Amino acid sequence: MTKLLVRIILPLVVGGALLGGCTTTKGGTASPAQSPSAGESKPSESTSSGGGGTQSITDPCSLLEMGDLSSYGQFDPPENGKIGSARACTYQKQIASASDKSMVIGANVRDNASIDQVRDTGRGVVDKEINGRKAKESPDGAAPGCTLALAVGDSSRVDVEVTAVASSDEACQVAEAVAKAAVEPRLPKG
Repeated sequence: MTKLLVRIILPLVVGGALLGGCTTTKGGTASPAQSPSAGESKPSESTSSGGGGTQSITDPCSLLEMGDLSSYGQFDPPENGKIGSARACTYQKQIASASDKSMVIGANVRDNASIDQVRDTGRGVVDKEINGRKAKESPDGAAPGCTLALAVGDSSRVDVEVTAVASSDEACQVAEAVAKAAVEPRLPKG
């Protein structure tokens, strides 16, 4: 009986204690991880903002509001954060059922990166014009997503980024619509 206790029950108790000690629970809602995108570029060598730029944008969430996204569904409140050196504001679409499509829309303020520094992530970089402002579009080649970079001065930009959608083409359509209707009109002129 003692051998049975030592051989079977003791390892089970010790194993259970070890596994139980390694378990952590984190509250919140699960969401898909964002892949690196075209918006994440190398920082500029220069630290000056050279043409005015984005320095006057104190809150990236001032560029994009929940009401601007209502035609795409209900979104969680915005999250302010950093993506590399960019100041970011992201909105994640609420998912009510398994048939709902996901979507993440963000505005990323890059004080020291021009539109010429937008990275090609596999599907090229296309010159655009949004409401008369120079822009560059970079559809993601690896995961469905798109970055639409809007020039703000000579050496800074604001990226409208859309991820977690069905295709990069859809992401670019949404990014352009959001940029035209909401983000670009709120950017500093010049």
